[in-house]
Amino acid sequence: MIHGSKVVSLCISRLHDIENARFVEHLNKQLRLNGCSLWVYNITTDLYWEENKINGETSIFDLIDFNITDVLIIMEEKIKSKAISAQLIQRAHEKNVPVVIVDGDADNTAVVRYDYARGFEQVVRHVIDVHHVKRLHYMGGSPGNPFSEERLEVFRNVLAEKGLPFDEKSVSYGYFWAKPAKAATEELIAAGDLPEAILCANDIMALNVSSVLQQHGYRIPEDIIVTGFDGIDEIYFSAPCMTSARCGTSGLAESVHLAVMDSLEYGQTTRRYLVEPALMIHESCGCCTGHGHLTPERMHSFNDRFYRYQDDNRILSAMSERMQRCVSLPEASWALYEPTLQDMCCIIDNRCIDDTINLLEMPYATAPENDTMLLFFDTDETPFVQRPISRDEIIPNLKQHLQDGYPLIFNAISFMNVPLGYFCFYFREFEITDYCKIPQIITMLSFGIGGFITRRYQRYLLRRIEEMYQYDALTGLHNRISFNKAFEALKLQHSDRALPVTIILADLDGLKNINDNYGHAAGDQAIEAVARALQHSCPPGTLCVRFGGDEMIAVVPGKSDPNTLDMDIRNTLEQFNTVSGLPFPVSTSLGIHTTTLTEDLDLEKMLKYADADLYQEKQRKKKK
Repeated sequence: MIHGSKVVSLCISRLHDIENARFVEHLNKQLRLNGCSLWVYNITTDLYWEENKINGETSIFDLIDFNITDVLIIMEEKIKSKAISAQLIQRAHEKNVPVVIVDGDADNTAVVRYDYARGFEQVVRHVIDVHHVKRLHYMGGSPGNPFSEERLEVFRNVLAEKGLPFDEKSVSYGYFWAKPAKAATEELIAAGDLPEAILCANDIMALNVSSVLQQHGYRIPEDIIVTGFDGIDEIYFSAPCMTSARCGTSGLAESVHLAVMDSLEYGQTTRRYLVEPALMIHESCGCCTGHGHLTPERMHSFNDRFYRYQDDNRILSAMSERMQRCVSLPEASWALYEPTLQDMCCIIDNRCIDDTINLLEMPYATAPENDTMLLFFDTDETPFVQRPISRDEIIPNLKQHLQDGYPLIFNAISFMNVPLGYFCFYFREFEITDYCKIPQIITMLSFGIGGFITRRYQRYLLRRIEEMYQYDALTGLHNRISFNKAFEALKLQHSDRALPVTIILADLDGLKNINDNYGHAAGDQAIEAVARALQHSCPPGTLCVRFGGDEMIAVVPGKSDPNTLDMDIRNTLEQFNTVSGLPFPVSTSLGIHTTTLTEDLDLEKMLKYADADLYQEKQRKKKK
């Protein structure tokens, strides 16, 4: 519970499918009457029962907070992953949160499922009893699929009860989808002995079976009857309209709601709740009911979804491209200001802020450990300002959204299978066009955010490469090429006025002796110490360069005291010697020359003067 509202968390796939959206609408209305809020954790594609499949989208299920969740609902047949279901059930039970599983089965859970067997039995009996068909064929899903096998068993049992023939030739497999269903129908036609009726395990196969038969000149239902099962909206667009059995969302929502209420009152139950599909009699079986004709409302809804999809896709693609060209995080969020985006916010992992991290190399299992994320964008705020957001806060203005009473819909931001954060949609009305846009928005903005982060990391790498190109690896000072460019830029910058400039030439004392007696690593330490002393003692804006092996130069623009610079460098080295632990002292000889910085100043000429000063100091040291 949070803010006085009981939280019902729903795990689902493909919320953009119209039947799933209707289910959420019906369930939400009933839950609101009982003081509950519905939080939907959605992935845009199911997992096809591939249990080892790594999918960045499924990170959204990790977002579920079982400290505030009162009941967990898992739509297992929608998600299609026993492994995901098992993980969610385990996490829920560890926190004593009751679980309702829909179209699945697991120990110590309440189970809600359609009575598919009874629904399909109604279709089979209708074709036999009303239309007196004696030679029937079953178009199943995939072999071994429990739903397909259950319907096959019903088909076989009803035929046996009626004394009708059944053999292996009475069964084909369309794998629940269009292309294999068409191929299976072509094989039936090629065999030359078509049945009187083909009963399909779902509507998608039935629509495609009907299409192939009609292409070959067969009339439906006059020459052959075709039926489906599911009751999806597409059957209203077929000619003739398909007879089916509707697995109604309102009935499912009522049963799930009842299971939730029982769980809230009694705790975890193992009760089973069955929802019987309703027989939908239309023209494809020979019943001219007229109920299945396409209504203007359905046609308008279809056209609206189709044309808005094209327009939104173009806008979202342009938005994604703009984001990837942005340089800063705020700039990337400004690219999202479009009327297409409404009632949503976007929250990203704090690791996305750090442009020195390559997020795409992180393993999928790496989840952010910090309690703070970044509110990247929120359509409710104008003007919008990015800011940190606590994980406990979940989304901005959570309390108000709960009072509004609409479902909170969470989807992962996933780029190249790496989770980067999450979206939350809080549509303030139930419009199927809004739900249909969810996959588009998620895909385009995930690419936009992922591309922006990737390009930012690439720019960081380019900066690092440039630094490696410009600076000496040992000392961190300019190399000669980058120093010459910086010196020319300095002259150009001050070309309009005469500026004093001091040149310091530093040469490490006794490098050969150090290398011979203590090794080259010790010699590198001595060179590095002189470089640090030069940088530390010179004022900001000084150009320092490693000019040769142990020679370093500093160009100090502006008025400065050569004697002070000289003393500071030597004092810095003396302090280094007291703490370095090296078996030898580090010292340097210095040549210092002051002149005026002009556009035609000759650096080589200046260095000769400094080198002459350096030579004199070297000679003095030799005499000592």
